[in-house]
Amino acid sequence: MPERVDFLKQLPVFAELTEEELIDLARIATEYEFNDGAVVAYQRDVANSLYIVREGRLFAKRVNKQGAVRETQPYEKCQYFGETWLFTPSIHPATVKGQGNGRILIIDGPGFLKFLSTHMDALEALAPLYDETTGEQIAGLSPEAWAEAEKYRDRDVPGRTAVHLLPDEIVEYKTRGSIRWLLLNEIIPLGGILLFAPLVYYLFTAGPLSEYETAAWIIATLIAAAFLLLSILEVFDWYVDYLLITNKHLIRREFDLARIRIKNSQVPINQVQSVRTLKPDLLSNLLGVGSIRVTTASPVGTISFDHIDNPIRVEEAIARLTARARTISEAESQTVMRQSLEEYFEQPPAYRQVSMDEELEFDPMPDEPPRPSLLRALLNRYNWRVVEGDVTTYRKHVFVLAREVGAPVILGFMLLAIYSVTRTYLPEVDGVLLWLVFGPLFLVNIGWFFWQAEDWRNDTFQVTNRFVIDIDRKPFGFSESRKQAPLSRIQNVNAERPGLIPTLFNYGYVQVETAGAESDIQFENVARPSEIQSDIFRRLDEYHQAQRQLEGQQRRKEYAVLMDVYKQATEQDRIPRRTPDADQVDWQDEGGEPVTHY
Repeated sequence: MPERVDFLKQLPVFAELTEEELIDLARIATEYEFNDGAVVAYQRDVANSLYIVREGRLFAKRVNKQGAVRETQPYEKCQYFGETWLFTPSIHPATVKGQGNGRILIIDGPGFLKFLSTHMDALEALAPLYDETTGEQIAGLSPEAWAEAEKYRDRDVPGRTAVHLLPDEIVEYKTRGSIRWLLLNEIIPLGGILLFAPLVYYLFTAGPLSEYETAAWIIATLIAAAFLLLSILEVFDWYVDYLLITNKHLIRREFDLARIRIKNSQVPINQVQSVRTLKPDLLSNLLGVGSIRVTTASPVGTISFDHIDNPIRVEEAIARLTARARTISEAESQTVMRQSLEEYFEQPPAYRQVSMDEELEFDPMPDEPPRPSLLRALLNRYNWRVVEGDVTTYRKHVFVLAREVGAPVILGFMLLAIYSVTRTYLPEVDGVLLWLVFGPLFLVNIGWFFWQAEDWRNDTFQVTNRFVIDIDRKPFGFSESRKQAPLSRIQNVNAERPGLIPTLFNYGYVQVETAGAESDIQFENVARPSEIQSDIFRRLDEYHQAQRQLEGQQRRKEYAVLMDVYKQATEQDRIPRRTPDADQVDWQDEGGEPVTHY
């Protein structure tokens, strides 16, 4: 491990990382050894890793569909390729083979993004550095890779997205409404402040009404304040509304000004069916703004966003991402098919992982310090989000708990106040008698308090690797009902914060839409609904990926068996030729067509 850290330190791309960051990076770098001629990467396979030559030499060769070599590239010791793939998966442009024996380090993209999530300063250390005199790059990522890295950096800027993204989700494009359209909407509020309010003041103070100057000033001030509030709400509406396109989802965040409600509509990018851009009226053409209409295969239907500056860029971004998704899907099929054939015919791997015995020289990554058992028990009992194995449990917002226990708390203070007043102003009343009266009331009130608290705690929502579950349970086991939907039937997930209070305290609803309308599940009054929405989408991605792998492995295993049977049949001359040999065509008919004899 120390040798690996020293090796990574001398690479220009990681030259600016700290010692601690290099140590953690070395932990996620997997080392392999290869022999002469071993294929390290196949052309058109999925590419989502950084390849670094530690010893030996690699040679890349790109061929076209006719088999002609179009490009070659050698890679010597300490050279590397695939920086961009750490952030954006693609396909291998060439087949890479070993020339002689050697070793490579491979850092996979998902592991690297997880590394960056815990070392955000490391991302800035990867920025390109140039020599001031020559202008040549001396350290950091390549400009192309840095452009993708900046997308990952922008995902966590406060106030820019305000949605919860997956760990490996990168913002490809984001847009708000046009600033020109905002200024157009501000004409009425600003006109009310600068023109209408002074006009009202002037009319009330001119001529015989001059004695009402104080009233005129108050009325004009109220009018100006109303228009100012309208102006602020217009700006807030413009700021909160946006369209976000990531490498995984299309997200529409919408603020309903009339009902003070925020709604997140999120659709997987592979469910986008068509994109339409338009400029619906003369005013839009004059201002140079347009609208976007995205038709999806999800229950959300069509996602619209009006009055944006460059709708064509949205269309191009979606087209680029959908094309990339199709390309990667085809590459995954090719990769899995090859692996299935190699496994079926029991072929050894092209390169072998180096023994990790040297890792023992290093202390393992420190685990999270364990919490005291009592504190952990309390957190698991009342925390809004609890993760236990494959089960994530959510509870309603603490604001709902405060509302539920508010009545017994107020009643408790009232009983205590009445008891104190009675003891103070009626000292002749026997204390035992007071306790006989107030004691049962206090006990009943305390029981009511705990009943309400347990009722809040027992109403939970769970997400597992197979189901989404809504559990309504009465305290102390009196009754229980549950509703669940399998992940395979989920079509879409929406998050919503309805009203001013939920918007301020960040709680609301998560609507899980399934294939059957009666089986829809709604998480009510939960904290951080957008984060729960993201958790469910992450589970969906994992579930669909696992299903694709299982189905693909079974299907490709059948292909391997078919090819094996075909190979046996051809070796035994059991399959006749489907095309004739050239020497079998020896004469032509009257029309000039060749005639073949057998």
